[in-house]
Order: sequence, then structure tokens, then C-alpha cells
Amino acid sequence: MSKSENIVISVKNLSKSYGELDVLKKIDMDIYEGQVVTIIGPSGSGKSTFLRCLNYLETLTDGEISIFGNTLVGPKESKQAAKDNEKVAKEIRKNVGMVFQQFNLWPHKTVLENVIEGPVQIKKVKKEEAIKKAEELLEKVGMKEKAGALPTQLSGGQQQRVAIARALAMEPKAILFDEPTSALDPEFVNEVLNVMKELAKEGMTMIVVTHEMGFAAEVSDRVCFMDGGYVLEDGTPDEVFKNPKTDRAKQFFSKILNV
Repeated sequence: MSKSENIVISVKNLSKSYGELDVLKKIDMDIYEGQVVTIIGPSGSGKSTFLRCLNYLETLTDGEISIFGNTLVGPKESKQAAKDNEKVAKEIRKNVGMVFQQFNLWPHKTVLENVIEGPVQIKKVKKEEAIKKAEELLEKVGMKEKAGALPTQLSGGQQQRVAIARALAMEPKAILFDEPTSALDPEFVNEVLNVMKELAKEGMTMIVVTHEMGFAAEVSDRVCFMDGGYVLEDGTPDEVFKNPKTDRAKQFFSKILNV
């Protein structure tokens, strides 16, 4: 199931609660370099919360997450642990990109300016160098001809492709995708999925929360089915889709896949 023996993301006993509501419950997961892991399941199962915990957009209630040697811990009541996590999160975000459901492009900046902003401001790359790299990435995602356009002049699919180029501009070792096609009109979904498929072929470590079952079946090395804050299934696409072990997964797929 792994393309490499090198574990780059390790999740141990991860829990996340909002008051009395337990959203994630003792999740354990190791992700290997170059793996494409899709996370599927019904709405409210904890998929996006799990993804947001990985780069500390959500705090941990308990457990720990180690990404490329940087470890976040559940702070509980410790203010020092929370401060330490903030420092660790900055290091994690240097290595881990994220593409959101909503594109989050700066509306007053052109496509090119959106892509170079991170490298110039955060990584202190020279502007000329950042522009050259951005143009290469925009060509990669089929958006070079729109470099001077504003986000409002683009379709949803075009904006999401720019968002992927922006994430790639930071030269991440892994990318998190949080339902990247769910806000798109159906006609624009494939243009985004095709870019993601190319990244998978190139060996990018990817964790993708998605409702696109065809994409999950075609591209994933692993599929994780979540419900009620638990990972109920974790296996190859064939194992999870064709031979799920739990009744809940069987019920879910019977409705989604008409099997």
C-alpha cells in the first residue's frame, strides 16, 4: 500500500472536541512518502476537521501529529504546549500546502500576483525568480494565458487551478485537498481533477477529502472511510469499495455507488 517505506505523516490517538461534541475519536494513521490517500464519508463525519488538524488550522484536543519530523501535541491545559504548537505549525506549513473548497484567492491581485505572493513574502524568493516559477506552474495547470486576470474574471474551475498553482509555488512536500471540487459547477470538476491526477503521477504526497468516488478509485493508493469521528475502513480502493468490512461502509456505498 505504500510507494515508499518512509513515513512522512504520522497521526497517533488524535481526538478533537468542541465542548461536548467529539468530532474526531482516537485516530491513528501513517502516511508514506508519495502516497495518495483519499478520505471519504458522509457529511459531518470529521473528514475536513481531520485535514485541518494536520496543519493546525484546528487545535488538537488529544494525541499527536508528526509531519516531516515536526510534531504537534494535544495541548490540553498547557499554554506552553499551545505556544510550541504554533511554532511547529509554521514549520509544517512550509512543507505542506493546502487547497480549500473555497478558492481563497486574493480578489485584488492578478493570477500571477496570487501565485508569487507566498514565495516572495514568506520564503523571501526574489520576485523575478518567483515570477519565472509561477509562469511554469500556471502553464502546468493550464492557466498561463490568464496570468494577468483577476479572480473575478475566472470560472470556479480556473480559480481552483490557480489555487493549486499557488500551493505548488511554495514547493511543498505534501498537499492537503479539502473537497477541492465541491464548490464547482459539474462542467469544471474534471479540469481540476485532471491537474490532481498529474500531481499524483509525479509522486506528490496527497491527502484528499472528496466526494468524487471515481477519482478516489482511480488515483488513490489508499481510501479511508470515516463516520462519526472514526476511521472505519482503510485500504486499497478495491478493498474499501468492493469489499468493505463494516456495515456502515456497506450501507454508505450501497447508496453512493448503487451496489
